[in-house]
Amino acid sequence: MNTTLSPAIDYWEKSISYQEYKSTFEAIVMRSESDIVASEKEMHNYYILNWARSKRVEKIYTISDYAKSVLSGLTTKQRWIIITEAWCGDSSQSLPILAALAEYRSDCIKFRICSRDLYPELLELYKTNGSMGIPKLIAIDSNGKELFTWGPRPVEAQTVFDALKHDNLEKSKIYEAMHLWYAKDKGQTVEREIVSLLK
Repeated sequence: MNTTLSPAIDYWEKSISYQEYKSTFEAIVMRSESDIVASEKEMHNYYILNWARSKRVEKIYTISDYAKSVLSGLTTKQRWIIITEAWCGDSSQSLPILAALAEYRSDCIKFRICSRDLYPELLELYKTNGSMGIPKLIAIDSNGKELFTWGPRPVEAQTVFDALKHDNLEKSKIYEAMHLWYAKDKGQTVEREIVSLLK
């Protein structure tokens, strides 16, 4: 565990609640077609897809008894700052699980979303192998010391991604394969990795 103050502490007040994030996300998705210019259409389609994915994860994911037992045993109050954006496919699959875990121990875990696009300088400090990948979870204790980080995707999913990229598969095929992996996994790996870090 790192004993130095986390730079993420300075972004706590700049972050928003998960409910605020979801409300903003939904407002983007619900925009009228007539309000979307041609150059925005592709990105808007990502938002629509990711909204559907995140809603599906919320419906099918159930916290395991083991995760509940670990969460119930937590004694260290902590704040989770998740750097992400609604356009991120990995985030649509992982964020609802992170939120559910935090909500289960809302007395102990405070959970907020920090915009990657508004505050890229924070993610610069938390690159993954040189990449600005999101979502990125930074957990800090009540004194602002870093407990752990996680992201942008489970280790197994990253291995799949790296292999597909190595094979020079086109982006759309890579993303299709990644979302298939997430669908089959049903959030179990994200949960397992977070619980391991909490222990």
